[in-house]
Amino acid sequence: MDDQLFRHYKNIMNYFGEICGSNYEFVLHVLDPDGGSHIGHIIHGELSGRSLNSPLTNYAKKLIEEKVYLKKDFIVNYVGEGPKGKKFRSSTMFIKDHKGQLQGLLCINFDADAYRKVAKNLLNLANLSWDIAYIDKQTEQEQSVEKLTENIHNIIYTQVDKDILESGAQLSPEQKKLVISKLKEHGVFDIKGTVMDVAKIMGMSESSVYRYLRIVSLNENNNN
Repeated sequence: MDDQLFRHYKNIMNYFGEICGSNYEFVLHVLDPDGGSHIGHIIHGELSGRSLNSPLTNYAKKLIEEKVYLKKDFIVNYVGEGPKGKKFRSSTMFIKDHKGQLQGLLCINFDADAYRKVAKNLLNLANLSWDIAYIDKQTEQEQSVEKLTENIHNIIYTQVDKDILESGAQLSPEQKKLVISKLKEHGVFDIKGTVMDVAKIMGMSESSVYRYLRIVSLNENNNN
């Protein structure tokens, strides 16, 4: 994505961020020429707990791998899942250049909880308890297709206890390999500069992270 296109979408995000308010999260994923990606701009990232260092979600990667952008310009109104199972109404627009090549993704996640609460209060005033129960049931049954909370720390903590890492204890080679494998699976290493972050969190050198990454990649190739 060139600078002009990036500034264009950044301005659009800032504009609609002011209009829509704090219930809307805007995320601009920029695809890099080397095949990686990074979040170029984010507004109200506190809704999903993400930052500029967060990776592309697995659902977004799936859309790219399946080349959905060749047939559609956007995907709207699917369910995203944030911290503590919080549900969002999510949409993604494919950003393309004049040749139709994918340059990035503009994702919008809407937190509708406040509106559900207003709707339930109005129904409660009319003593329509059955309708309130229906809203609650429908919300619970919504199946999310995208996890929005994936970040480096959370992914690592699924493999190694946080207290162990923060104590400075040395991880076994097998633990290190499992963590690196899981991070690779989530696309963390597609983001520039994350090797340094991973090394710092895990108490490893950057060269060690690269070494385990090569081992994981080699094992994947052998299994395929």
